[in-house]
Amino acid sequence: MGSGSTRPNTADDKMIAAIERGDQGGFKDSKPPKIKDNTLIKSKEAQKKKTQDKTKALRVLRQAAEKERENK
Repeated sequence: MGSGSTRPNTADDKMIAAIERGDQGGFKDSKPPKIKDNTLIKSKEAQKKKTQDKTKALRVLRQAAEKERENK
């Protein structure tokens, strides 16, 4: 009985066991993934900013078109 084969050994098993116990907030992965590639993070932020700028420009154009339509 003391073999320990029923203990959760992976992060997924530990998370499932924590959910079954009901303490979801208390689970923390002992070895979370570390992102050391800052270029990936920076490129994602740049892409996000570019998308936000496009959305803002399109919103301004749409509002201008709506105002022009109302004036006619």
